[in-house]
Amino acid sequence: MRFLVIALLLLSSSLFAKSMVAKVNLNPMGSFEVKTKRIRGNVIKKGDTLQATSIEVSVKTFDSDNETRDGHLKDKLEVKKFPNIVVEKAIAKGGKGQAIIKMRNISQKVPFTYKEAGNEVQVNFSISLKSFGITGINYMGVGVQDEVKIAASIPLK
Repeated sequence: MRFLVIALLLLSSSLFAKSMVAKVNLNPMGSFEVKTKRIRGNVIKKGDTLQATSIEVSVKTFDSDNETRDGHLKDKLEVKKFPNIVVEKAIAKGGKGQAIIKMRNISQKVPFTYKEAGNEVQVNFSISLKSFGITGINYMGVGVQDEVKIAASIPLK
C-alpha cells in the first residue's frame, strides 16, 4: 500500500522535471523519497508566460533506495498498463501555475509554484493520492498519507 502512494508521488513529480523528488510521509511517523531523472519534455518561455505539453515521466525508473519497495510501488502504479505519468498541459506566470497531470488514466488539475533558475525551472507542488484513485495504503500498521509533496527541475527553452 505504501508503495502505491510513493509511485503516485513520483509520477506527479516526474511530469514537471528532468529530475524529480517526491516526499512520501507515513502515518503514524516516518517518510521516504522517490527519485527519477527519466523525464521527456521541456518548458517553453513565451514572454512572461511558461508553457509545457506532453512531459512524460517513466514509472519504471522510480527509485526509493529500496528494491522491494520499488517493486511494490511499480506494481501499485500498474507500470505495465500505465508506463508513464504525463503532464498533459501546464501554464504559469508570476511564480504560480496550473497543470493537468494524468496518472493511471486519471487526469487532474494541479496547482504549482515555480522559480526560474538559469536554464531550468524549479517546480513545487502537492498531489492527493485519492484524486488519482489511490486509497487505503498501509502495511503492518504504517500507512501512507494522502498528500505527496513533489519538487522537480525542468529544462527551460
